[in-house]
Amino acid sequence: MTITAQTPTSPAGIHPSRIVPAVVSGARIFIECPAWCTVDHVDSAENHIADVWHGGDYANLNVPRLGKSPDLLAFARLGVDPMSSDPAKQTAFVFVDDGGEGYEMSPDQAVDFADNLERFAAEIRAMAATANGEVA
Repeated sequence: MTITAQTPTSPAGIHPSRIVPAVVSGARIFIECPAWCTVDHVDSAENHIADVWHGGDYANLNVPRLGKSPDLLAFARLGVDPMSSDPAKQTAFVFVDDGGEGYEMSPDQAVDFADNLERFAAEIRAMAATANGEVA
């Protein structure tokens, strides 16, 4: 059962949500869940309500390798931890993980990071062009 809890005319900064089932301490309850959350709160049963968090779909960055299969270099997803002791995690943030370290970013920081990735991609394209013998 999913119930939409917000209309499209909601104020800026308020995200659409829905009411979904969750299991906490073995009891089935209903919680507010952001519309973008893809976590199954029944399958990911928690022991305490404070442990319930929300996560979106993964965006994966795979890297090709000479003579080998591509490998996952990093992934990103939306997250929110409504009962976190860190106020910055109580609202939606972007989480990027490189397999060794996790990085939480505000939406503005995520845009800056995406801009850096675009510059990085342009530099890689230039390197590939040079490797192909193309003159810049």
